[in-house]
Amino acid sequence: MPAHPLLPSVSSAGRLSLGHRLGIIVVVLIAESIVHTFVFQSVAFVGGGDVHWLVQDGLHLLFKFFVAYVVFVSILAAADTPRRRLDTSSFIDAPLSPAWALVHAALVGVIVPLSFAMRANASAAGDWLLASTWLLCGIGAVGALFMALAPARRWMTVLGSFRVVLLSAVPLAFAVLIAIHISQSLWQPAARLTFALVDGELGLILPGLHSDADTQILGTDRFRVFVANACSGMEGLGLTAVFCAVILWLHRRELRFPRALILLPAALILMFLLNSLRIAALVLIGNAGYPDVATVGFHSQAGWILFNLVAVSMAIAARRSSWLSVARPDVALEGAAAAGFDNPVAPYLMPLVLSLAVGMLAKALSAGFDLLYPATLVAAGIALWFYRRELQGLDWRCNWPAIGMGTLVFLIWMLFDKMQNARHDMPDALARLPESARYAWIVCRAVGAIVTVPIVEELAFRGYLLRVLSGRDFESVRFRDVRWPALAGSSILFGVTHGGMWLPGIIAGAAYGWLAIRRDRLGEAVAAHAMTNALLVIAVLVFNDWQLW
Repeated sequence: MPAHPLLPSVSSAGRLSLGHRLGIIVVVLIAESIVHTFVFQSVAFVGGGDVHWLVQDGLHLLFKFFVAYVVFVSILAAADTPRRRLDTSSFIDAPLSPAWALVHAALVGVIVPLSFAMRANASAAGDWLLASTWLLCGIGAVGALFMALAPARRWMTVLGSFRVVLLSAVPLAFAVLIAIHISQSLWQPAARLTFALVDGELGLILPGLHSDADTQILGTDRFRVFVANACSGMEGLGLTAVFCAVILWLHRRELRFPRALILLPAALILMFLLNSLRIAALVLIGNAGYPDVATVGFHSQAGWILFNLVAVSMAIAARRSSWLSVARPDVALEGAAAAGFDNPVAPYLMPLVLSLAVGMLAKALSAGFDLLYPATLVAAGIALWFYRRELQGLDWRCNWPAIGMGTLVFLIWMLFDKMQNARHDMPDALARLPESARYAWIVCRAVGAIVTVPIVEELAFRGYLLRVLSGRDFESVRFRDVRWPALAGSSILFGVTHGGMWLPGIIAGAAYGWLAIRRDRLGEAVAAHAMTNALLVIAVLVFNDWQLW
């Protein structure tokens, strides 16, 4: 029987499956990248030559291309996998190559001093040679690592099976880079149009409004804002465009084309107009005497709230409109379906959706410190209780491997935290609370991190998304039958939801997903996630690492 490409099965002879080999490659590259990041950032960059563009901007561009390419490969492979079953049995007896492992180690050893040299070198003439050598060594090191784990012909078999997917993802990734470049050129005119809309909206209801189109500053004597390019809403428009494209693709058999394409411009126009209303509301909140709420909580959360409103509106329009949809559900069932009854997806997604919605509203009303976090905990608890009967049928069992995996993810998370984030003490707003209120908030935050957050996130990302990427009838998909594209796609989306910590988020998502697949039950992923968060709680409360919260 062909070996599963994800489940690492080891033969009696101790051979490694394709899943084992890919897992080793990922772990090695992540570990080396973490070490290299420490090394690369330990020396001040003083070179002023062309290498600055190559090392900084060039690698950032390559990184964006790589992320887009991996996303498209995952999506295309997920769509292609049901028709194409890859025979990976040839990897079981594939020999390892110590010689290629030594080549990999040697190239990595060369990269370290090259990194020092590039950071410290001030000669523009030598910069290009250093950077080119560094890049070639990096490519060679990755190639040697693959060769160390299996002969080239075995890897060529995998590439040949998915060559259409791999090649098709290239122009799509390039299209993303082009779209990013074009969107950046539109930021300034979009910001000016946004300023004009906000000026017109506030002029109708706010006496004493001051506005300067040249500086793009408007407001009153009590509170003013600067409508920068970042306030143009281009990021929200990009997210909206991606969401609509996904909706159109997923429901392509149910929608009436070409009329369904109107969803895209309608969503973009609505998002742009709502963004101007967001800025107008920010001015009104600040002018009313709540400048901290306006500039901190509302400013950071209102955009996400509006995006979710537009996304939900477009999704409902795509499914409920007889003008857009080929087949409408029976009218008598629409109300029940909208409320989540007789909907197999609702128990997996509604707890997360409700907790996120309440959390965003709570943060929007804050002045920097999320004092209303207990409301998020209550919302998640209510949703889980509401769907308790539907969730009882899931396998919630767990064992010791979940504890080990959760601990490993915690260690990786802490490494990235030390690299990326400055250490913070307890927030002043929390420290100023009465002792009983402070302890109550900390208990709610800890319970949410250890109990409700792992459950609602694992239900959504592993219970639903991981399986629906493997088959539309996700409830019939067993975890052990999930393919690697679904694991990659769900892990990437899970990582993106963690903001600046997106990379350790992707690693965590992959670890929890792999554990659910390996053990064939959701309980393992929930337990591992809870273990990670429990250790983070300890780090916050015992070692005063409040930046983790």
